[in-house]
Amino acid sequence: MATMTLGSMLDALRADLVQLATGDAHLPVGGVELLDGSALEPVAPRCLLLALGLDLSSAGAVGQALRLAAETTGALAVKCADGLPAPVLEQARAAGATVVAVNPDIPWSRLYGLVSTLLATQPTTGEPASGLGGGDLFSLANSVAAICGGAVAIMDTDQTIVAYSNLPDQPIDETRRVGILSRQVPGHALPHHLTDELWRSDSVKLIRRDGYHPRLAIVIRAGDTALGSLWATFPDEDAIGDCEAVLAAAAKLAALHLLTIRRHLDADQESRTAALQTALQHPGHADRALPLPGSLLCLAEAEDADHRPDQRPDQRPDQRPDQRASLLRAVGLLELDARSLGHEPTISMVKDRMYVLLQAAPRGSVTVSTLAAHFHQRATRLLHTNLLIVRSEPAEDPDGLRQARDDLDRAISHLRDSGARPGSYAARDLHAEIVRQRLFHAVRSDAMLRTGFGRVIVAHDLAHGTAYRATLLCYLRSFGDVRAASAELTLHENTVRKRIRRAQELFGIALDNPTHRLLLELELGASAPGAGRGDVEAAEQ
Repeated sequence: MATMTLGSMLDALRADLVQLATGDAHLPVGGVELLDGSALEPVAPRCLLLALGLDLSSAGAVGQALRLAAETTGALAVKCADGLPAPVLEQARAAGATVVAVNPDIPWSRLYGLVSTLLATQPTTGEPASGLGGGDLFSLANSVAAICGGAVAIMDTDQTIVAYSNLPDQPIDETRRVGILSRQVPGHALPHHLTDELWRSDSVKLIRRDGYHPRLAIVIRAGDTALGSLWATFPDEDAIGDCEAVLAAAAKLAALHLLTIRRHLDADQESRTAALQTALQHPGHADRALPLPGSLLCLAEAEDADHRPDQRPDQRPDQRPDQRASLLRAVGLLELDARSLGHEPTISMVKDRMYVLLQAAPRGSVTVSTLAAHFHQRATRLLHTNLLIVRSEPAEDPDGLRQARDDLDRAISHLRDSGARPGSYAARDLHAEIVRQRLFHAVRSDAMLRTGFGRVIVAHDLAHGTAYRATLLCYLRSFGDVRAASAELTLHENTVRKRIRRAQELFGIALDNPTHRLLLELELGASAPGAGRGDVEAAEQ
């Protein structure tokens, strides 16, 4: 197993990201795990334990987490803005535990990804030397080309060519020529660069294309994270020798370089995340440098217990798995899938919902709908979570982004209220429902749009324990069909007819007037339980 000392790990990360709060900097670390503060479970030894949701003011919860870290010879990572509180520091020293302080603004998923990739690039005990030269990526490409006899190119997950060999007399075809000139994989070659056969494999693959030179390719990975790919072009298949081991070793060295590049990009990603957070909540102060036009995705857990494989039917609401923690576990997988499929996601968590901004159709990417469907399948299978994912049409500016967020919130609330199955949805397919929710919001917000009948009917129901609102609303939505309304209400038809007649007498409503029927349906619908939940949630967030 690859390990590194905690001190070396912290040195490799930025000082404003993590710091040693107390304990042993020489502690060997061989893994990273998410530790749910509400349900501590056994963990592997020598791990950095990321304490999700740990309340530092709860001495009992903190003590349990510290003891678990000490017993497993691991280190506990906690979020705190100005150093560990004194009581926590005393508890840690008494337990003999090592504690790392994490900047509260950094998502746990980001830290999890950085630590796992750092560990994945450490050499394991007894690993043989590759014989490849060091230096930068161009030097590495030339070293591989000299050993294998092919022309080498290294790409990142955006299919940008970050390095290539430049030795004399190397084989070249139109794909390599255009790629080097543009520093981007040509469009005609993308289907062969993005095949599942290659990106789901850890081994070297032979890629054939009619009219082009054959190529050997391998994905560059750090743990489960795909960082890019390495390609070697040969004049023909007879020229391909036994060089798979060399390419595999070169991919590991390339991972170190690409990881360094990604660390430099990390600050930019954090800036984009902050800009997205501002745009979603305060569009007037949004940074115009956001990657727009772009599509916004909203992810939330389905609330239907029948669709929650991690939730037992007998669990009380306060015992059910935390939705935010579940989404946090999904962030790393989403970033991996998005980058592997040509997107650079900007992610913002707001309470129990995740918002993801994807730039509209970056070169070398799959469509947003394909990415959303692919991620949903993977999250269901690997994380045992069931998500509702709704995607917007491309937004052109921060104001459009805020409007997209409002519409997605309404769509998520509608899907939850209607018991929709977890899956990937397009906001345009839910447009009619979103418009209805907008009308409800307008009716609730503007007294000039209300006749007053709805308020009187609801007040009467509350005062007398009647159900005129529910009966009238169902009758109106059934277009005056008493049989359909009685079936939905599970009442006898005569009972429904009697209630409708009595309501007209009590409240003076004219159900034979189509305008009155429309306005009354809107008022009663806007007052229905859950009818405005999307607007309420958006306001709270």
